[in-house]
Amino acid sequence: PESFYAEQNIALRTGVTASAIDAAARTVTFADGTVETYDVLILATGSTARKLTLPGADRPDLLELRTLDDAERLKAVLAPGKRLAVVGGGYVGLEAAASARALGAEAVVIERMDRVLARVASQPLSAFFTDLHRKHGVEILTGVEVAGFEDAGVRLADGTLIAADAVLVGVGAFACEALARTAGLTCENGVVVDETARTSDPNIYAIGDVTRRPIPVHGGVMHRLESVPNALEQAKQAASAIVGRAAPAPEVPWFWSDQYDVKLQIAGVPFDADRQLVRGDLAGGAFSVFH
Repeated sequence: PESFYAEQNIALRTGVTASAIDAAARTVTFADGTVETYDVLILATGSTARKLTLPGADRPDLLELRTLDDAERLKAVLAPGKRLAVVGGGYVGLEAAASARALGAEAVVIERMDRVLARVASQPLSAFFTDLHRKHGVEILTGVEVAGFEDAGVRLADGTLIAADAVLVGVGAFACEALARTAGLTCENGVVVDETARTSDPNIYAIGDVTRRPIPVHGGVMHRLESVPNALEQAKQAASAIVGRAAPAPEVPWFWSDQYDVKLQIAGVPFDADRQLVRGDLAGGAFSVFH
């Protein structure tokens, strides 16, 4: 509730858009012309869904899944007997397909790579989720290219029409770094920060999806992490640095995904692994994959 912010001596402004940062003057200018000064600034501008540049990609009826409003729009079209086409076989796409089936709608997942979750999971995990979705009646198409979008559905590069009542595009996200660039901050597929969430300007921090950050448990390799736990950990890092407290212990990145009655939990970042070790029962759905 808004009362929480007042009790914490936080001035909350909603419905306003920051348009520029003057790092030298330490000011933020808003679209309505107002200006706020700061001693320390934290950017938490998030990310936005990646758009495809294909015929029909600007159709207003195409769906994406980034906000609560997006989720409500998606839910409204997932009626029994309807068919959802999902472009993109990542976690967002697979979770949407699982939700469609739970609500009685049909679903087809269209993925250009040779397997689902190709960028974010090992081959054994990809195979498990492909099998899981097919057992629940989802059609999985891999190694196919989308050529465009039409009233009747999704047109593939080979001319095939994938009929659908609704189409969800889930092909990744871009960091919302435009505001950071107005301040001259270093940006490389996200606002570059250090282990304290500090940017290239010592008075500006950034947290969450917008950042490209070092992963301590992976040798400090720079990476963009789009997850709730990452945003929470970076908030702790930034707050500790700003008030002069000891930095929190380096965290192991973790994620989760709920699909049907299966809960996937991940610790660490899925970089390319030299080998994988599977323990447990893949067929029964109770197993671990070590990288």
